[in-house]
Amino acid sequence: MKKNIFALGIASVLALSLLAGCSGQKAGTPDAGDAARKPVVNFEGVVTAAEDGTLTLDSGKTVVITDRTEFAPDPDSDGTVSRDIAVGNYIQGYTADGADDEKVTAENIWTNTVPTGGKMAVNFEGRVSAAEDGRVTLEDGRTVLISGSTSVAAPDGTAADIAAGDYIQGYADNPEDSELNARSILITAL
Repeated sequence: MKKNIFALGIASVLALSLLAGCSGQKAGTPDAGDAARKPVVNFEGVVTAAEDGTLTLDSGKTVVITDRTEFAPDPDSDGTVSRDIAVGNYIQGYTADGADDEKVTAENIWTNTVPTGGKMAVNFEGRVSAAEDGRVTLEDGRTVLISGSTSVAAPDGTAADIAAGDYIQGYADNPEDSELNARSILITAL
C-alpha cells in the first residue's frame, strides 16, 4: 500500500511539473530555451497591396493586421520591427490560422524589411533617359513620378538619387499607364 501511495505521489509531482512547464506559452512565441528561441514563421512574402490593415502578398495570400498583432524581431537580433508596412516590403510572420489558408490574421510579424536589392515586387523597369524635379523619364517614353513617400534605394540599400543612364526597377500603383506613380524604386545599375 505504501509503495502505491509513493508511486502515485511521484506520478502526481511529475504531471504537475510537466503542466507547469507548458503553461503560459503563447503559440508561435518562443520560450527561453535555446532550441525554441527562433520564432515560428508560417507565412512570408512580398507585399503587393496594403490597405486598411489588410495586406496582399505576392503568393495571393491575404494577411490581416489587427491591434493585437505583435511586431517583434527575431530574438537573435537587436533590431525592431516597424509597424509601417508598404507595398514592396518583405514580411515574415506567424498566424494561428491554417498556414495554407488564403486569408489569415497575423499574430506576430517577425520581419518587415524595405527592399534593398533582394526580393521586391516589380511591375516596371527601364533605363533612365532624364531625371528632374520628381519626374523620371524612361527610354521607352514612360514617366515615373516620385513623391515624398516613394522609397528609392541604391543596390546597397542606401538612399540614392536617380540620374540619366541608371537602370531602375520598381513598383507603381498604375503600371499600365504612361505616367507611373511609383511606390518603390531600386536602382539596379548606376
